[in-house]
Amino acid sequence: MRSKRSSTVIGVVDDDECVRMAASSLLRSANWKVIPFASAHDLLADTRRSELKLVVADIHMPGMDGFELFESIKLWKQPIPVIFITAYATQDLLDRASAGGAAGFFSKPLDDARLLARIGEIVGK
Repeated sequence: MRSKRSSTVIGVVDDDECVRMAASSLLRSANWKVIPFASAHDLLADTRRSELKLVVADIHMPGMDGFELFESIKLWKQPIPVIFITAYATQDLLDRASAGGAAGFFSKPLDDARLLARIGEIVGK
């Protein structure tokens, strides 16, 4: 029997390859399936997006930023939660994320334990 955690698929969207791979590795080490994306456009164009149960997305990315991605996800037939990560955390960004209904907001470098705990709360342990 597979655990809920091992069947949960999480998208990680960050234009910084090092951050994207580190976050993906962290989530895999916690027994979640991960699909990494280099951009918001990559996620939206990928047919596997329907498998996602949650997205962890950088806010500041070229092209479509994290907030624009979140607005697109909200339009899906079955929207999924989005957790924002950013190296440039400000109160304005936190307020915007909260007002928009983001499932979480984390500064880089990521607090691994807090991020894993928040994801566990959202998608179940």
